[in-house]
Amino acid sequence: FIEGYMPPVSEYLSNALATSTYYLLTTTSYLGMKCANKEDFEWLAKNPKILEANVTLCRVIDDIATYEVEKGRGQIATGIECYMRDYGVSTEKAMEKFQEMAETAWKDVNEGILRPTPVSTEILTRILNLARIIDVTYKHNQDGYTHPEKVLKPHIIALLVDSIEI
Repeated sequence: FIEGYMPPVSEYLSNALATSTYYLLTTTSYLGMKCANKEDFEWLAKNPKILEANVTLCRVIDDIATYEVEKGRGQIATGIECYMRDYGVSTEKAMEKFQEMAETAWKDVNEGILRPTPVSTEILTRILNLARIIDVTYKHNQDGYTHPEKVLKPHIIALLVDSIEI
């Protein structure tokens, strides 16, 4: 974005989705998979609803969790700020709208997992797993990406150190 320019929320989200690394994370996770083939990559290139929903989910959850930190750094072109300006609403209302967008995206991801598709369950599971890790990373509007020691470390300890004996 151009410094000082605050785009309309639709432009912000469009650009944020197109330039986020979430598409890259999702598609590169297929590299090296024995089951991934040309048809799978062609399916992904068509930007199926589950992939779009996954990227949207990741983007809006990130925006909700990092809003206060970004605001504190003087960043004005955040999704929340753009929405507030465009619709003349409070921070709380903008957060509610972004949460609603996240819930809709989760429904679309779940629908994409449950409905038959031309790709394998292994590929769909990669998409679902990215949504899951984003959900854990930004749970309770905490920024686990910036502060993994606070958010992610307890999960890692619970999984690897305090695991259940069989």
